[in-house]
Amino acid sequence: MCGIVGAVSSAPIEPRIIEQMRDRLAHRGPDSAGTWLADNARVCLGHRRLAIVDLTPEANQPLVSHDGRFVIVFNGEIYNFQSLREELLKLGAVFRTRSDTEVLMEAFRYWNHQCLPRLSGMFAFAIWDTQERRLFCARDRLGEKPFYYTTVQGSFLFASEVKALAGWPAFPRTIHYPALIDYLSFGFVADPKSIWEGCYKLLPGHWMSVDMHDGKPPRVNFPVPYWDMEFDPDYSVLDWGPTIREALRSTSKEMAFADVPVGAFLSGGVDSSSVTAALSKAGCAVNTFTVGFQEEEYDERGWAQEVSRLYHTSHTEKVVTAEDVEPVFQKLLWHYDEPFNDYSYLPTFYLCREARRNITVALSGDGGDELFAGYLKYRRLGMREGIHKFVPAPLVKLTARTANQLLAETNPLRRKFAHYGLKTPDLLVDMFSTGVSLPALQAAARGPLAEALKHYTPADAVLPLLRKAPPQEVGLINCMRYLDLKLTLAGDILVKIDRASMAVSLEVRPVYLHRDMIALAGRIPANCLVDRNETKKALKAALQPWLPDSILYRKKQGFAMPLKNWINGDLGPLFTPNHSADPLEDLLDRAAMERTKLTHFGREAAVIHSLVFLKHWLAKWMENDSKQENEIRSGRSYGWNGEHDTIH
Repeated sequence: MCGIVGAVSSAPIEPRIIEQMRDRLAHRGPDSAGTWLADNARVCLGHRRLAIVDLTPEANQPLVSHDGRFVIVFNGEIYNFQSLREELLKLGAVFRTRSDTEVLMEAFRYWNHQCLPRLSGMFAFAIWDTQERRLFCARDRLGEKPFYYTTVQGSFLFASEVKALAGWPAFPRTIHYPALIDYLSFGFVADPKSIWEGCYKLLPGHWMSVDMHDGKPPRVNFPVPYWDMEFDPDYSVLDWGPTIREALRSTSKEMAFADVPVGAFLSGGVDSSSVTAALSKAGCAVNTFTVGFQEEEYDERGWAQEVSRLYHTSHTEKVVTAEDVEPVFQKLLWHYDEPFNDYSYLPTFYLCREARRNITVALSGDGGDELFAGYLKYRRLGMREGIHKFVPAPLVKLTARTANQLLAETNPLRRKFAHYGLKTPDLLVDMFSTGVSLPALQAAARGPLAEALKHYTPADAVLPLLRKAPPQEVGLINCMRYLDLKLTLAGDILVKIDRASMAVSLEVRPVYLHRDMIALAGRIPANCLVDRNETKKALKAALQPWLPDSILYRKKQGFAMPLKNWINGDLGPLFTPNHSADPLEDLLDRAAMERTKLTHFGREAAVIHSLVFLKHWLAKWMENDSKQENEIRSGRSYGWNGEHDTIH
C-alpha cells in the first residue's frame, strides 16, 4: 500500500512542490520515496512506498518501463499478478522486477484500458505515456483505494489524499456545500464529490485520461466506467454452500500472498470469523487481532476468542477506553481529511495500530454486509416486499398515517410503520439519511449552507443510482445492495479502514471484495439472502461446517463503541458545545436545531459526534497560520514515524 501524487501542467513544475505534497503521505509509505520529472518539466509524479511484494529497491516507484515509454505510480495490490505475468511473458513482455507494479504497467502496454477487467485486486494508479503524452488513471471496482483529482490554474493534480493536493500553491480551500450536506445527512461525503469545491474523487470502477498538448492546459477527459455491479440470479442452484466455501478458501489464500507478515482482523462476527476459518482451511497459519471495550454490551472479545480457539490462531486483543479518544482525536482529524462521522474509526485505528506491531498486511471481512445483505434494514425491506404482495397499498398507507398520529415521535415503531407508507425512492433515501434530519438542517442552516439547500438535498445523491438498479426491476433487496456498495461501502466503510490503517502503515485486504466474491454475490437470488426473520441466510448456511451457531446466529452487533456512555462521562468536555469562537455558528443555528427533531430515534450520539467532528475539522483545515501549514507539510506532527506503536 502506498501514497501517490502527480501533476500535469502547461507550465514548468517545481519538483520540490511535488516532493512536499508526496511527503504529506509519508504515513502511507514509510519504506521509500521517489519522484520522476519529465524532460520538459511539465509532468511530475511522486510516490511513497509501503513495500509488500518484491522488497528490493528496483521495485521502488515511480517505476519506469524497460524502454522508458511508461512511468507508473501505483497504490494497492494486484492479487493475480503472477498469472498475468505468465500471460504477458508469452506476448513478449520484459520484466526486471518481481513486483505487481511492473506487471500492471506491462498489462497496460499490451491491453490499454482493457487491462482493467483482468485485474483482481485493489488499486488506484496513474501511468504517464511519454509517447502519446497522455496520463491514464484508474480506480478499482468498489473504491478500496482512494484517488482525488482537481485542476488549478492550468494544472491537473491527483493524489491519494486531499491533504497532498492542499499542498499545491493556489489550491482553493473553498467548501463544497452539497458535500457538507451529504456529511450532515449520511455521515460521509458521497462520491464523486469531495469537501472542497472543484476537487473530486474518481468514481470506483472508472478510468480517466489527461492529454497534454504544447502550450495548452491539460485536457481532462470525462471518467469512463469499466465495471458495474450486476445482478444475475441463478435460481437453478439449490445449495450455495459449497460454492461460497470454495470461493472464500481460494480468495483468502490468494490474498494472503506477501513478502511481509500477514494476519487477520477477528471481531467474532460472521464475516471476520469466516475469513479466519477460510485462511485456516487454506493451510495458512493465522495471526488474529481484535479490539474490545470494558462495557459488556459493546464487547465482542468473547466471540473472537471462541473462533480463535477453534482455529488455534495466535490471538491479540486491544481494549479501548474513553481515555483513548482524546489523545488521537486531533491526529485522526488530519488523517481523515474530510468530515467523517462513522465514529468506529477510533477503535479501528487502535485495532490497526495493535496489528501493525506484528504484521504489515491484514485480511478483513469488510464488504460482507453489503454484498450478502447483512444489515437489519434488509429484513425490513424483505418484510415490505412481503406486505405489498398481500396487502392493498391504500391500507398500508392508512396504517402508516395512523401510526404517525397515535405514536409518540420518539417511538421507534412510528418510523418503522411510516416506512411502509412511503414511496420506494423516498423510503430508500430515508434509510440512508441517518444523520441530521432534513427538516432540522433546513431550519438551522445559515448563509451558504442555506443557499445550497435550495438546490441540493440528500436525495440527489441517492436517486441517480436508482436509475442504474431500478427497484421495480432488480427488487428492493438488490436495489439496496447496489446503493450500499456505491454509498455506504465507498463513502464510509472503505474510507474508514483505508485512513485508519494507512495512519500506521498497515495494508488491509477485504476478502469479500475480491472480484470472485463480488461476482458470486451477484448470482445469489435475493430470497436466498434475506427474509423477514434472517439476514445473510446463504452465507450463514454455507458457513455451518466451519463455524458454530453461537457465532453464526447471535444477534448482530456491528462494530460500534459506547460513545453515548462516554459522552455522558469522561468525554463530556470534548463533546460539550462551546459557542465561543465556534466556526459552526456561521453555518448552523444551534438553537434552531435543538428546537427541531435532530435525527432519527436512537442516533443522538452520532449527531453530537458529527457536529463536534465538523467543528474541529473546520478549525483545523480552514486555518492558514504558518504553524498549521508547517505541521501538515512535514507530516511530522501527525504521521507515522516508523515505530510500530507510535503516532506522533
